[in-house]
Amino acid sequence: MELFEKAAELEKRNLPFAIVTITGHSGVVPRKSGRMLVTEKGEHFGSVGGGDAEKLALEEALHALEDGRNRCFSCSTGLGEVEMVVDVASRRRRALIVGYGHVGRAVAEILFSCGFSLDICDTERVEERRAENIFIAGTLAEAIEKATIDSSTAVVVTARPDPGILPLFEKSDAFYIGFLASRSRALSDKKNISIPMGLDIGAETPNEIAVSVAAEILAFEKRRSLECISERSRGTVIVRGTGDLATAVIIRLRNAGYSVLGLDLERPTQIRRNVSFAEAMYEKESTVGGVTARRIERDSERFQVWDEGMIPVLADETLSCLDEVRPLVIVDAIIAKKNLGTFRHMAPLTIALGPGFEAGVDVDVVIETNRGHELAKIIRKGAACADTGVPGIIAGHGSDRVVRAPAKGVWKGLRSFGDEVRKGETIAYVDSTPVLATIDGIIRGMLHDGLYVTEGFKVADIDPRGLSVAWSEPSDKARAIAGAVLEVVDNFIFLEKIGQKV
Repeated sequence: MELFEKAAELEKRNLPFAIVTITGHSGVVPRKSGRMLVTEKGEHFGSVGGGDAEKLALEEALHALEDGRNRCFSCSTGLGEVEMVVDVASRRRRALIVGYGHVGRAVAEILFSCGFSLDICDTERVEERRAENIFIAGTLAEAIEKATIDSSTAVVVTARPDPGILPLFEKSDAFYIGFLASRSRALSDKKNISIPMGLDIGAETPNEIAVSVAAEILAFEKRRSLECISERSRGTVIVRGTGDLATAVIIRLRNAGYSVLGLDLERPTQIRRNVSFAEAMYEKESTVGGVTARRIERDSERFQVWDEGMIPVLADETLSCLDEVRPLVIVDAIIAKKNLGTFRHMAPLTIALGPGFEAGVDVDVVIETNRGHELAKIIRKGAACADTGVPGIIAGHGSDRVVRAPAKGVWKGLRSFGDEVRKGETIAYVDSTPVLATIDGIIRGMLHDGLYVTEGFKVADIDPRGLSVAWSEPSDKARAIAGAVLEVVDNFIFLEKIGQKV
């Protein structure tokens, strides 16, 4: 009973602890069952057998508390072995309140209700039964020096922001430091220091200020943006296509803070798969430029993927998700050289890449994709250059750097991205027909194995520049186009905010 009474006491005060439980055993062991509670300070209650087993259990529990994650481990007892699991029942979340006046008490109240343990610093006696530590000294600086501040600590200074206090926190590991102050009293430009603290909700009373401050602290802790959830939903950008150009656009928009949803075919025929989120349609996930895309089966799953910092991609060829998603922007990045069903009425802003669209008629904006001086030009009236049917010239090679299927059948690659090849070398098969390299160079693009292709279908791309080319990264062309798309979207959002028409 001592263990459970201690657990209840710690829970009431939001203090971290872990429970170690024996889950299995073999051979001769001191105990076949048992539990032990371990606090952050190393105190322990209950037993899992004593001796080396208990010593190891204590060490593993402290590591689990530090990591904030459960863990399993086993321990040899000489004649047998014990298996144990550590459950982190309450993780470390500490709020250090400096100055315990009306605002300090209100902030402490709401943070405690959110699961934070309380440490309090003041120059006068404080009554707060829920606090773990109360530090009283002649000056706030002296009281602060007694406190422990680590990466799980949020510091809230509700006393006057004395410049002498700030240096005590600037080099600390606290994930959040906030000062109660007017805007004219801002004292620091460091990212984790908020002066004045809190979100701008027009707060005036201590309780309103507490809500404002607590919301900002939780956003810092969970690394979330401070935008309204409804605004985030309304600000969705749909990108049709997940090929190499589309992927560069998706990454650029995502890194700029937009919630992007990629749409493509169930089995896309993209050859630059190593720099395309299209691969996630086959492999469930695909990472390009440090950003990961994950395939989803329903549009409602996009929120969880966004929350995990990834890009959701959905098989949706006909934009059937529009009734549910209602995007602010649609970007047609299919690069089909014709319009496959993207029109202005579908979203407040529509953008298309390349030929096949007329700005002001089919879509709002067209982005030039043809290499040369006009690449990435933003066209608000008219169309991009017509499709020439000839690939761009690279190191003197154009059409000959594109490999096409010599017959119809199922594609099976023999070589892979970055491999050096010689003209005439077999790099793949279509059924039993060999596919030959058309020039010397490196493999820069190749279809996914198992796809059925027709004769003349584009199946691979060879770069004549060889190993000097950055084949594993989005191209300069893709990045230029992505920058143009971001410029258009940012400009649209800005004009929306100030109430002007695009």
